[in-house]
Amino acid sequence: MEKNIFVDHYLDLCGLACPVNFVKCCLVLENLSSNQVLKVDLDEGEAETSVIDGLKEKGYKVKILNKNSKKVSLIISCE
Repeated sequence: MEKNIFVDHYLDLCGLACPVNFVKCCLVLENLSSNQVLKVDLDEGEAETSVIDGLKEKGYKVKILNKNSKKVSLIISCE
């Protein structure tokens, strides 16, 4: 069983086109300290892929919290 996750900041990016959702994530993450967590909801598909790949490339730890056919929820933190 996974421990409860405390979310420091939340973004609902559903309906936003790439790369706007990636840029918004980066702007928030730049202002969070290393022990803080960002939760992001975004559209499944291209948005999901580009945000996850881009954030991992920048050195962030990205975990899929929940996923269905329309939306994915991510937990993002510094590595």
